[in-house]
Amino acid sequence: MCTTCDDCMGINKMMFVYNDNKQAILADPKAGPYADLVKAAEICPAKCIHPGKPLDPNEPGLEELVARAEPFN
Repeated sequence: MCTTCDDCMGINKMMFVYNDNKQAILADPKAGPYADLVKAAEICPAKCIHPGKPLDPNEPGLEELVARAEPFN
């Protein structure tokens, strides 16, 4: 469960927003690169961010990013 730490917000405030319960949610996965989702998952103390698969197959460095995201999916 989200701890409202603001770590994901520090990476991309357009991707993540707080809901009425002060839980961060992924509001718009298209508001930034897949790299932002992976970075957020890596630093989330609650481990509640699951990057899934990249939306843009042409984003640079996808092979590495997908490997980094794997433990969180």
